[in-house]
Amino acid sequence: MKENMIKTRIASVLAAAAISLVGSAASAQVVDINGGNSWTGWSSVGTSQTSGIWVLGSTSRTFNIYSANFVLSAGQTVGGSRLADGAAGNGTSYSGDGGGSLFAGSWQAGDRILGIGIQYTGTTRAHNWFFHQDSGVNNILPASSFGAGDGSVGFDTGDTSGYIDNYSSGGIYRGQTRQYSVFTGFSANGSSNFITPYGVTPTLAMPTRTFTVIDAGSMGDSKSIQHLINIDAILRSNGGSTFGDGGFGPNTRFGFYESGASGATEQIFPIPAPGAFALLGLAGVAGKRRRR
Repeated sequence: MKENMIKTRIASVLAAAAISLVGSAASAQVVDINGGNSWTGWSSVGTSQTSGIWVLGSTSRTFNIYSANFVLSAGQTVGGSRLADGAAGNGTSYSGDGGGSLFAGSWQAGDRILGIGIQYTGTTRAHNWFFHQDSGVNNILPASSFGAGDGSVGFDTGDTSGYIDNYSSGGIYRGQTRQYSVFTGFSANGSSNFITPYGVTPTLAMPTRTFTVIDAGSMGDSKSIQHLINIDAILRSNGGSTFGDGGFGPNTRFGFYESGASGATEQIFPIPAPGAFALLGLAGVAGKRRRR
């Protein structure tokens, strides 16, 4: 699915009020990375129906939202068992990247990691996620209240990158990030323009890793997901190549659009808050990095 389809398929948005992650200071702690079977080291953001963070669309989908903010330790592991490619889910084992991939490709111990987590609590499930970066805090705007229809979603040049997830081809690549995209502007006809520096097939060169627990008996629908974004991997690519936006600053937010058989939603929340950025060591870095 092409990145520019996101704009037309978005059904709803949630926006959390500014979340202070200062209390959960970034460290070299080991956090639960297992597709969402447990959430030690993650912070609760809210739910899909928390009043004050919802923006548009269906109100029936129910899931918890988590965030993580940590330094990748050499002792970090991926827990649990990886589901075999092509196998139906069992509701416990994770699909997506493998445990060894945490320290392969573009990832290194000591890198700063941001995480987005979703845990379904109702009967609905999703099978696709499109993760967005909003550096200007002007691309994903929350509704005035739960159930209101005055929220909006859009793209601004240099502010938004997409991390497309949960691509499946015969059961292969399930839960892995399919595509890292950088939005570069609009064409004269109004269509969106993106570059895809790593292609549209999952590789360990991408600055993202994703793990998901596939619902029992399903080939693609997930009961939970943990999506990790490596700030330092993005900044390294930006400094050494002509791609990778690296547009991180004290107001950076990430959002995710998730879709399933019974509807679709989109959530946003700020990761990290200004104090947490300082704890991550990004104060000063954000001002030096080159904007795309």
